[in-house]
Amino acid sequence: MSSFVDSKHKKLSQEEIIKIAAKETGGEYTADQIKASLVAEAHQLKALMLREGNTIFVVHQDPKQPTAGIFRAINADTVPNYLKNSQMFIKAVGMVGFKMLISQFKDASLLNIFKYVARNAPFKNMGYRAEKSKDGMYTVVVTMGDVPPPKRGK
Repeated sequence: MSSFVDSKHKKLSQEEIIKIAAKETGGEYTADQIKASLVAEAHQLKALMLREGNTIFVVHQDPKQPTAGIFRAINADTVPNYLKNSQMFIKAVGMVGFKMLISQFKDASLLNIFKYVARNAPFKNMGYRAEKSKDGMYTVVVTMGDVPPPKRGK
């Protein structure tokens, strides 16, 4: 039985999201390992963390190419919400200046998220390509398309 929690009914704490995500992803990493990684990424590596519903998105900006980033999601939300959360995440990072995002994962079902976002693209000419390596890892490259330039404050 799934332990995902509908964010429309209950907003989880970051700790709860991490615990559920660790359990639901098959236990490759413990909740404590995920939490320690997030702390290190936020403080030492200056990762950008965004939360939408019961999903935490972690983005590492490429220092040589600031409009590109590598990201992953830590999800404890229901599938319909996870799809919408992912769409909002893509829109948000596009609006702050990202033009390309890359994600790597083993679970083929995650490709459905990219298909959903592409069908409901927040930007014109947005797209993605996915490749599977010999070791079973998927690499997905998302190109944002025609993103309006970020608004700069004065």
